[in-house]
Amino acid sequence: MSRAVAVCHGPFGRVSIYDLDRPLVLHAHREAHLIFYLEGGCGLVDVNGRSVRIDPFMGVAINPWEPHNFQPERCGSFGLFLVVYLRPEWLAAQTMTPAGSLAFPSSELVVTRELAAWRDQAVEMLLSSHRELNLAPVLMALAQASSEPIGPDLASSLIHLTPEGLIDRRVQRACRLLEEYPSYEGVLAGVAREAGLSRAHFFKLFKEQIGVTPTVFANTVRLDAALDRIVMSRDPVTLISHRLGFSCQSVFTRFFTAHIGMAPRDYRRALRTVGLPMLQAAHG
Repeated sequence: MSRAVAVCHGPFGRVSIYDLDRPLVLHAHREAHLIFYLEGGCGLVDVNGRSVRIDPFMGVAINPWEPHNFQPERCGSFGLFLVVYLRPEWLAAQTMTPAGSLAFPSSELVVTRELAAWRDQAVEMLLSSHRELNLAPVLMALAQASSEPIGPDLASSLIHLTPEGLIDRRVQRACRLLEEYPSYEGVLAGVAREAGLSRAHFFKLFKEQIGVTPTVFANTVRLDAALDRIVMSRDPVTLISHRLGFSCQSVFTRFFTAHIGMAPRDYRRALRTVGLPMLQAAHG
């Protein structure tokens, strides 16, 4: 069973050490995403249909909203990985550059001596017993060593612009509703119906303009909402499941495990936070 060895959430995003032995479904993240091999079995990541082997010499760099999945190179073989998710707004604030102006030019990330040094420092800090982890400078250096500056019109923003530079208002409305109501599974069908479009036509339009399918987008929003509640509240998993509209806790656990690799309770057990306020437990 896959497990979280260490997890830390902060204003930068989140960084984890995972011991993985199971595949993850096709998904995407809002954050800039880095994965590095540490020990054990190697891994394979498909990014936009291109396979990258994660091993001692090669990591993977994934821009925000790039669809990808993960699987162990050998079924059932455990591999230890450093997994980093960095918020584009945080990166922009640190570098004083436009949001999303740091991008990964390739999903294949050669592990240079510099990159390995920052990776190892991040691992050492995560595994330490110190209550306060000053991870931000290390993660910023890791991101800079993994990327190069490109123009401000970046792959990392949420919206993939059409040739006219505009997003269809119906797609905008669907995104907004999904963000506001992550538990409402009928949002996309409702917007398509209001627009007088067939479901197939609307889903094609959404994929063309946003860069991911409506299902991947909706699952990303729902997973983010789940992580927020797991990390920043003391709500029991059963309540989180109910609030997010899952039919039962077991369905929520399967959803979470398929995207993260482990059950919500296991994730929470390994969790530490830096600079994040804890929310009060919800009642009722």
